[in-house]
Amino acid sequence: MKIRPVWILLPAVAASACLSPELEPAGAGAPAPVALDTEAQAAVTPLRTKALGRMRNAAKYFNDFVSRNGGYAWHHNASNLNERWGDIQLDADQIMIQSPGTPDVLRAFVEAALADPATPDLKTYATRTAMALRHGQLQSGGWRLYADFKPTPTLKACYLNTTATCQCGGCAHSTYDDQVTQNALIALMRADQLLGFANPDISSASAYARARMETSQYPTHGGFPQVFSGPVAARPALSASYPPSIGTTCGLAQCHANVYTVEYWDDPTLNDNLASAFVEMLTSAAEVYPAQAATYQAMRARFGDFLRRAQMPQPQPAWAQQYDLQMQPRWARNWETPAIAGQESQDVMWALLRLYQLDPGVPANRDAVGTALTYLETVDFANDTLLHRYIELDDTAPSNVGFYTVRPGGYPVRFSSAPPTYQNYAWEVPSQLAALRAEYTRLASDTSAMKRTCHQLRADTAQAVDTAVNNEKWLTPYTPAGPRSGATPGDYLDTSTFVRNLRTLAEFVTRTTTDCTAWNY
Repeated sequence: MKIRPVWILLPAVAASACLSPELEPAGAGAPAPVALDTEAQAAVTPLRTKALGRMRNAAKYFNDFVSRNGGYAWHHNASNLNERWGDIQLDADQIMIQSPGTPDVLRAFVEAALADPATPDLKTYATRTAMALRHGQLQSGGWRLYADFKPTPTLKACYLNTTATCQCGGCAHSTYDDQVTQNALIALMRADQLLGFANPDISSASAYARARMETSQYPTHGGFPQVFSGPVAARPALSASYPPSIGTTCGLAQCHANVYTVEYWDDPTLNDNLASAFVEMLTSAAEVYPAQAATYQAMRARFGDFLRRAQMPQPQPAWAQQYDLQMQPRWARNWETPAIAGQESQDVMWALLRLYQLDPGVPANRDAVGTALTYLETVDFANDTLLHRYIELDDTAPSNVGFYTVRPGGYPVRFSSAPPTYQNYAWEVPSQLAALRAEYTRLASDTSAMKRTCHQLRADTAQAVDTAVNNEKWLTPYTPAGPRSGATPGDYLDTSTFVRNLRTLAEFVTRTTTDCTAWNY
């Protein structure tokens, strides 16, 4: 799984907190609102007027010219919008579900429509994008990385509404990996809410997905697998422990490469920042469907229980990427080793802090973060700016904090302080420990949600306004090989940039009539 920034894709406080120091508790620390003569007076300040215009124009351009069948790729050649890329090149009938793809655009359209109800086209764009997500929904309830609109799809999947007979291997599985199903469901639920639960196609797609999501959480255990095609079997609620090969001469690869009874994707996973995605999916479900809030809040609590049990014991109280039936770190692919996972551990800590912020009555969630920080702050490096993706289990010697490198032919791996030759992976990840420590400390006395300060929001909005080409789009130049090998060099319309800027503009338009009215824009 490729590693990409995901923080802009999640609505969580924790997500944005790790990126910018310009955050404040909701309702605390912001300039006091100043009473205006009328709300209209606030609406005609220069930057807000520009923000509204850019938001409307950019949404219209993306919907009218960039979308295909209502969905989107990751990168769109600005000179030839039919050249579209995800992690592969896509044709005109294929869209990306994996972020930053179609669900992220839907989230942005929903937020723009809520910020600007005077522009009904924004709701129309959201509806069209939600219907594209509905098309990509699988019979198992969730989504895969892509969706294909051809009558005979080349990107095969067991689509709920169009596949009569499902015979392709593996394509019945909905995936949580790379936050695919989580982000799609969050976006679909928010669209259902925006439309007043009045669109039967979107409402039924959300209900179908939520019903199957409920049965994909291990009963009692509380974790989730990487993929699911139906209800998952119960598992014991065990606490994490070290594999038995630790301290022996055979090594993890030889001892554990071939002894698993199930594939890694059927085991509990935290891979690629899934912990925060699960928390936000369940939180959104509880908010959007209050009649079922108790169900989703109970699922969220069980997931928090799982995260605490998944924390490794001393001397390394952090988290692994993947766990087996015994709740021991396990192999996934042949370079994904049983190890402490630096990236996933940070994401779990954000998830636990978010859980504590939502429910301070469970102090164990925050306590687990404090224990992990005490350990991880001893193994970050490069002036405390980096963490290794993998840290060898049960060995904190500096010489053994580094990389696992796949030998030719796969297993076993060798340990090295040098980066591996397999490059399609983030072997070193940015350290977020300072931001995590700050949020951990803040929550001791203030459990309000975090958001951008008015000052930072104004700066981010000005940047989005000033960099919009023709007041309607944002361009990213790629040279010499474009965003993917084989792509044409030149300017591209990147979905991640569009989503980030449109959500910023929508937030600014909203908050300049709420808590940021004191600013003379």
